Amino acid sequence: MGIFTFFKQRKTERAQATELTFPLFCKVHAVKSSDHQGGIAQSRVGDKLLIVHTPTDERPFRAAVYSVELNRVLGFIEEELSEKLFRAFGGNFCRDGEVEQITGGPPYKYYGCNIRVMDTQDYVEEMEAFSAVSEED
Repeated sequence: MGIFTFFKQRKTERAQATELTFPLFCKVHAVKSSDHQGGIAQSRVGDKLLIVHTPTDERPFRAAVYSVELNRVLGFIEEELSEKLFRAFGGNFCRDGEVEQITGGPPYKYYGCNIRVMDTQDYVEEMEAFSAVSEED
């Protein structure tokens, strides 16, 4: 067994141990800030996303939902799911995602966003920098 095959198999085993089935479907949280609302309002179904582990002292498993097209954070995934991703892929994980549905908006006060998370990390190669991720608090 080659080294790449070994690590791919190990990654699959860790994902199965956390009971994750890909693609995952979830909603983006913490979307009420004006910056996140602006990003969601500009997003379209099918836009490429990165789900990036962005821990803080208070939230060690936090993961940001980063728009590849807009170079900005749209919000965060729920803590329980980000912890499962952390357990499956380790710290500093990055997974591909796509905008599944934009919800809300006029006449409602806020936009929302449902996303699909995949078991790949191909979109990161298209990025030059994660400037918006490092600016988030």
